[in-house]
Amino acid sequence: MSLEINHSFGITCEAIQKQCETSAAQCDEQAVWDLGELLQFGLGAKEKLLLGKYFCQLPLSVGSFRVLRQLQQLRILTATEYICSIEEAEQQQLILIELLGTESELLSNIFISALYDSLNANRMNLLLEEALRNLFSALSTDPKISNLNYVEPLRKALPENVLKTICIPMHLNILLELHESEDISLAFQQFSAWINEGVDELTFVKYISDKLLDKHEQEALSYLFKLSSSLRFKQWKYYFILLQSIASCASAETSSFIRKYLKNRVLHVASMGCQHSLLHLLLTARAATAVTMSIENNLNNYAQWYKQHIGEMTYVLSKEEFQVMLNILEDSIHYECETQYIEIHAAIAISPGGKLVQAYKTKCKAHLARLKTAQRKK
Repeated sequence: MSLEINHSFGITCEAIQKQCETSAAQCDEQAVWDLGELLQFGLGAKEKLLLGKYFCQLPLSVGSFRVLRQLQQLRILTATEYICSIEEAEQQQLILIELLGTESELLSNIFISALYDSLNANRMNLLLEEALRNLFSALSTDPKISNLNYVEPLRKALPENVLKTICIPMHLNILLELHESEDISLAFQQFSAWINEGVDELTFVKYISDKLLDKHEQEALSYLFKLSSSLRFKQWKYYFILLQSIASCASAETSSFIRKYLKNRVLHVASMGCQHSLLHLLLTARAATAVTMSIENNLNNYAQWYKQHIGEMTYVLSKEEFQVMLNILEDSIHYECETQYIEIHAAIAISPGGKLVQAYKTKCKAHLARLKTAQRKK
């Protein structure tokens, strides 16, 4: 194999260095075109390999990502290869944060590698998770830190399998990680406060759900429902916010999907006799019905759901299942901490009535009285 280097290699290196040091505002279109011509026609395979290594040794500058896009488009050097060439973890994260800010084309290459690159997949997954964790953690403190302009272009750029297998689950997982509850009791105590915070302050969550989950809401919901139904689940705050965000702008098909899930969940609770499943059902129904900016309307939506699925559950449950459901509802009254929801439970009739129903309703009213007395004492 010849060791001779094409005479245009040195010229190309100089052009790359100059373009890296030039901002977009100062960039000469002719110089960019000339560099493109050199990269595409002036180099052989050996020179392209050496050029990729040369670029990786250059200090990161104002035009580096613009040049890297050219290199990636011509298959000289990918964003993944560039990231892998950097040894310092802090520098890798600084680069990824920059890509999350402005470079969806380069970012998409890293997400693709996180699924398909057999050598670097694990490393890319870890790096992406850490970058998203840093970004979302900062946004949870100050939502104005980033405009998240990468999300929609990234969704459009990624292959469907990468989007569904890597990108969407990773975003959902990192969002859920932002807050953990000590136990499910705290989820009942803080439900309304968390929902309101999601609508009023943590608006970046809704932005992500709107721009990233387009046409994939049902897959995202299935993923969230599966995670949240675990006995060990503690990430209730962002589960509520995500579910509310998806439900508030859901298509007719997605709304039907949510209703079907909640209906099946009632049947599951009655057949399994599991209290945790009932608590999960009640919380999920609240978040899924909080789809408007009006608290009153959202409570009415929940009341309508409760009447249809709990008040009229005798029409879909056997006698034994009906009794199981009432017993679990009665055993779970003490979890309720917000008067407006226990008022709904106390007010709505459960067909066909009887002693078990009356006992449940009486305990609801007694618990409601205790909550109101406690509120007056504060």
